[in-house]
Parts: sequence; C-alpha cells; structure tokens
Amino acid sequence: MESRAPETLLTMEMSTSGIVVEENSGAPQSPVDEAAILYASNQVEVAEGMLKGVLATGDRRAWLMLFDLYCIQNREKDLEQLALDYAVRFESSPPVCQKTNGGGTSKAQQEQAASLELPGLLDKNAAATLREGIAAADKKAVVRINFSRIEMVDESGADECAKILSAARKAKRKLQVSGVDRLIALLQDLNRATHSRAVHWLLLLELYQTLGQQEPFEDLAVDYAVRFEVSPPSWSEVQAAVVVQAAPAEPLDDALHLSGEITPATDSVLQQLGSYAATHNEVLVDLSKVTRVDYASISQFISVLMQCLGSGKPITLRGHNALIHELFRVMGIDQLAQLLPRHSV
Repeated sequence: MESRAPETLLTMEMSTSGIVVEENSGAPQSPVDEAAILYASNQVEVAEGMLKGVLATGDRRAWLMLFDLYCIQNREKDLEQLALDYAVRFESSPPVCQKTNGGGTSKAQQEQAASLELPGLLDKNAAATLREGIAAADKKAVVRINFSRIEMVDESGADECAKILSAARKAKRKLQVSGVDRLIALLQDLNRATHSRAVHWLLLLELYQTLGQQEPFEDLAVDYAVRFEVSPPSWSEVQAAVVVQAAPAEPLDDALHLSGEITPATDSVLQQLGSYAATHNEVLVDLSKVTRVDYASISQFISVLMQCLGSGKPITLRGHNALIHELFRVMGIDQLAQLLPRHSV
C-alpha cells in the first residue's frame, strides 16, 4: 500500500490579538493540495501521478506544478510535450523552464539545450553569434532564441538572420523563441516605410514560416510580390517553433537568495533566514533556486515568519515554483507573507 502524506494542516486566522495558528486533522481540500503535500513529503512519483490525473480538468495549477516538476528533474522530452499540450489547451504560451538545481549545469544538461539572447542591434555580428550558437548545440537539443532585446535591424542582419532561421527549419532543429512579437512589430513598421528593404520583408516572411503562421505568411507574400515584382518564397509544412515567455531579468535588490532543498537536514538555511530577518526592516526572500520545501520543515519555516511579523516586518517570498507555491497556500503561509510565485495563474 502506498504511503500517504501527513494529514496535519495548519490554518491561520486574524484576530484582535494577532494571528492564531491552529492544527486541523483531515485530508487536503483538493487533489492539487494533496499533490503539493506529497511532493513536500518527497513522495514525488505519487505526486506526479496525481497531477497527471488532474490535467484533464483544466486546473492550470496542476499543469504548472507538473511543468516545474519536469523542469527540476531535467525531463526535456516530457517538458516539450507538456508545453505543446499546454499551448493547445490554454491557447497561450507555456511557462519558461528555469533550472533550479542550484548546483550548476552539467555538461550533459548543456548539450540538451542552448539559450541564445540577441542584442539590441540585429546586425551581421549578432547574426554570426546566432549561427555559431545553433551550430554548437547538439543537433537533438532544443535551441532557445530570445529576440526581446532587439531595437534595430540592419540589412545585413536581416539577410543573415533569415538565412539562419531557414537553414535551422530545413534541418528540422527544435526551436523555442521568445520576444518574437516585438521583432515582428518592428519589421512591420520597417516594411510600412516608403523606402523599405526587401531583406526586412524576407526576414518577416521567414519568422511567420518558423512560427507556423501560414495566413499572415500568405498575405505578406502577396504584398511582397506586388511591391518588389518578384516571386515570394513558398510556404512549406514544417514543425513550428514553440513560442515561450522570456525569462524575467534578475532583480537587483537586497534579497536573501536561498537554493536547493529546505529540509530538516539543511536547517542552517532557516537559521540563515532568521539572521537575515534580524538585520533587515523588510524581509525579502528569493526562492527561485529552491527545488523543494520539506513538509517536516514547514513548522520551523512558519515560526521564523511569525517572529518577523511579531517585529512588525513585512515579508515577501518570491520566485518559488508552483509546487512550493501550492504548499505555501495549503499551509496558510499566504496569510503571513506576500507571495510572488514564478508563475501566475
């Protein structure tokens, strides 16, 4: 028989005398709650099975939790399939996988994915960096290209970038792109100009092709043929690139950054939190590199937060994965601190 997670839950209520903490015996309120506690109790496989069973209900929380679980375990194929299913189910971009192992990236993991961020000016040099980055990545690896910083596109950059994306598409490379809407809007503005260049049109056509957007491709191809009096590129059926959200920039502040797993064996982490809180008027804790908060550590975690509140210090916990966020919610930590999770539902 499978072991079950502990069934003692903490609830908190505000009263005239402060925060009252009570223990309740009973099952979690939903399968998502139970999966969060199972994961916190290190019953990972059981938690995964429960989350898979919830996906069909369309509860986005379960999707995000499973996504973060696969990300933590570096399960690239499962991540790709879940991202595709998510995009179809919710008609929106899937979340970005942010590695949270806190122990560096192994060579094997580096071979499984490559991340390329293009600079503000897309010129010949930037295109060369893109070409070299794609060529250096394992042919089976997912290549992530971030276009969000691009402010200007010169003719040589547009020409080279279009050729690079075309070659990657024909080679059936697996692409994930972010910030592409910004680049498309920039090219559309350039193409509306009186003296627009054909290379900018061709890059926009290639972007539509790469994204699998046939209707805007066909419309632009007709306009291109009329404008330049030449035959436009032809549409080809290929696997479209996956559009993802760009990872947020690392905030610059005086936050306490924690990493790894928070368990009774690593209680020094919570001691570190207590020391930080004692020397700061506002408690800001970054959990973006924490993979799991153990169920057995929750009481001590809450105790530290209660001491902060008792001293009148506001608390913000940010960047935590969906598995931790649902645990915090179940345990009532959302009543003690402002929670800014990695994903918003």
